[in-house]
Amino acid sequence: MKIIRCAIIDDEPFAIELLENYIQRVPNLELLASFDNPLLGLQQLQTDTVDLLFLDIEMPELTGMELITNLPSKQTQVIFTTAYSEYAVQSYDKNALDYLLKPITFERFLLAINKFETKDQKVQFAEKEESIYIKTNGGFKKLSYAEIGFIKAIKDYVMIYTKDHHFIVYHSLKKLEQALPNCFRRVHHSYIVNLNNLSEIKYHHCHIWGEKIPISKKYRAEVYEEVGKKLL
Repeated sequence: MKIIRCAIIDDEPFAIELLENYIQRVPNLELLASFDNPLLGLQQLQTDTVDLLFLDIEMPELTGMELITNLPSKQTQVIFTTAYSEYAVQSYDKNALDYLLKPITFERFLLAINKFETKDQKVQFAEKEESIYIKTNGGFKKLSYAEIGFIKAIKDYVMIYTKDHHFIVYHSLKKLEQALPNCFRRVHHSYIVNLNNLSEIKYHHCHIWGEKIPISKKYRAEVYEEVGKKLL
């Protein structure tokens, strides 16, 4: 697992504290330093390069937009963090990896990190259709279909849930639906479930490993019909 060296430059102590907490929760992220002064941060980065920089935009003395153009290493990827949505277009003009709008949730933070780890991440399917291979940084993670409880869509990504872990993948839920075996069924525009791992189905929800998953009206009849085939 490749370690991603990170730094934070933000003039808000609470924002720094939050990002530090998030970074500590991700095993392959290593925080090099945090700076509440952009000039000091830029000076430090002249000698200590990082892989990933979390950079605020509205700061005194030097804005994030100005700072990004003066980064010494072109290999440093930047994720902008700001409370102002009007900078979104400008941030991508600066080739920023992502743009996080405060307050930043951990789930959204993970999606941004996933962009760094692989922009071309894909799910590959085994020929015998018994497992999937999730492409990760430097290799592949093999998951058997039986391990998967459900899959949740989040914009251009999917989160694949096993009993003890979840994996964020840049992939289309629709394409997954077409490739997965029959035990996987769409129950909602944002969810696919493994029917073999259902513990309960009731009214407009189903349960897998304690997680409550909605069943939308569009898919309800089909799901109940499939589950009904297994009734004693």
